[in-house]
Amino acid sequence: MKPARIAIGFAVAASLLGASPGQAKNGFPTKLFLSTDGIALSSFPSRRALTHRIRVDRTSGNAPVTWTATSDQSWLSVTPSGTTGGSLMVHASPKKLARDQLYVANVTVSTSGGDFTDSEILRVGFWVGSTDTQVVTAQQIAYNIAANPVEPIAYVADGTDSVYEYNVYSGALVNTLTKVAPTVGALTVSSDGHTLFAADTTNYKVVALDADTGNKIASYSLGHAIDTTFNMVYARPYAQPALYTQSGPIFSVPSGAVLGNDPTTGFIAVTPDGKRLFTVDIGIDPATLYNYHVSARGETLAVSSITSAGIEGENCQDLAVSLDGRHVYPACGYPYQFDVYDGKTLTQVQTLPANPYPNNVAIDLNDHVLGGINGLYQTYDIYVFNQAGYSLGNVPTTNESYYDGQQSAAMEASGDGMRVVSVTGYVYNNTQTLMFRDLP
Repeated sequence: MKPARIAIGFAVAASLLGASPGQAKNGFPTKLFLSTDGIALSSFPSRRALTHRIRVDRTSGNAPVTWTATSDQSWLSVTPSGTTGGSLMVHASPKKLARDQLYVANVTVSTSGGDFTDSEILRVGFWVGSTDTQVVTAQQIAYNIAANPVEPIAYVADGTDSVYEYNVYSGALVNTLTKVAPTVGALTVSSDGHTLFAADTTNYKVVALDADTGNKIASYSLGHAIDTTFNMVYARPYAQPALYTQSGPIFSVPSGAVLGNDPTTGFIAVTPDGKRLFTVDIGIDPATLYNYHVSARGETLAVSSITSAGIEGENCQDLAVSLDGRHVYPACGYPYQFDVYDGKTLTQVQTLPANPYPNNVAIDLNDHVLGGINGLYQTYDIYVFNQAGYSLGNVPTTNESYYDGQQSAAMEASGDGMRVVSVTGYVYNNTQTLMFRDLP
């Protein structure tokens, strides 16, 4: 059955007739929109990720507007200017930089001409390594994993009150955040790497933390109990930072004001611009895939059903969407492959080969698809593809994952697309192995 149209707003809508210059008729101010506001770059003796290109658009209106960009660090060069609809290139140079250290630059992208004025910040992290990365493992219970898109940190929750921070290159435990919540559940990170979100499963809320210091910034009440399948994602609809929560509010970040309501009940995936929302059933065989459009209604967001489609997938464990919303990727235990669906029609458009049993899927900043399996006795348990469906290579199982498999919905790519972090399946409920491996 096709879901009913949903349009819920909780803030006072701006008057359309009273919109000021630079104020879009939808109620949100016109801003520059960076396709991402956080990037990770890296340099190692044998591998480098020194350059990345992002798109600069405007959140509303079509008239091209000139923008300028400046970097506050000499090691990072940027495209000095352009027009909306064009690209901004960033390039890092490791020369004269100390090794095994993180550097962070802020790129200011501004416009003061045309019909609006705005400045946005692109945050760029750069790690310069003295040695090449290796396969690293650590004994760590890991019910939930998130990766910082700017800094080389993976966050791990083990079902206690703590969050553990690991360096994605060395696999070293670098920090432990304690008393985050009585019981920490799902984790996610803002696209600029500044904010870590942790589900407080005891008190039915989400806690926002400063990702650098661990200090609590805010908390957002969900109004319902949180189970083990609860998930949440961060996006920037109309350049407004927002947290989408399963079957709960869409929160404005950092204020916590409710922008709208997310009607989804399964695994959710959202495009970076927050306008395309997808969900797939949990525990229903065969599953149904759903497609929603998120639009502005005054100063709030309206979530409207577009379509739904029954799919062949059974026991679906995860969901991802390409950066442009063109392709949707459910990870389902059966069939033993990654079926790909059109983001508008939800018709199947690709089949990506795998092995038993698909249970993880992620999209990295390069729009590459990472498909993970619970690969008992398999040679590989992570498969990497581009958007055209071409294989970019596979990641071999570790000694631990060969025998213990890989946990579902617990696989993350590092911000530079160089590393993948995942964890073995539950083993007698008392031991797991956290794994850090190179991506092809």
